[in-house]
Amino acid sequence: MSPERPLGSVKVANEVIAHIASLTASQVQGIVGMYPARARDGHRVLPAGSSYKGVRVDLGNEALNLELFVIVDHSAHVPTVAAEVQRQVADAIDKMLGLEVRQVNVFVGDVRFPEDA
Repeated sequence: MSPERPLGSVKVANEVIAHIASLTASQVQGIVGMYPARARDGHRVLPAGSSYKGVRVDLGNEALNLELFVIVDHSAHVPTVAAEVQRQVADAIDKMLGLEVRQVNVFVGDVRFPEDA
């Protein structure tokens, strides 16, 4: 078979993209968790199994825009953590799916202190 001959198309569900983004973001040091994308603040931490609900995916015209809704640890430097989330999420989506990420917008909805746990 010729590698240039397409055999069909491959489509990836938005939920798969959201799962990759949320799992990647959750591994960044300083991230405590994700909160629901529709929430106004981060007072409700999503369980790890449904953390993808803290990601909005907009895939239009081959351009991927993501919005991640995160909760950070009190000891974290928010700009540094947010930049690392952006970098790692964009890299993971590119490596796993071959999709170019145009934007990764990070919304910090809460800061968790030890007494909040």
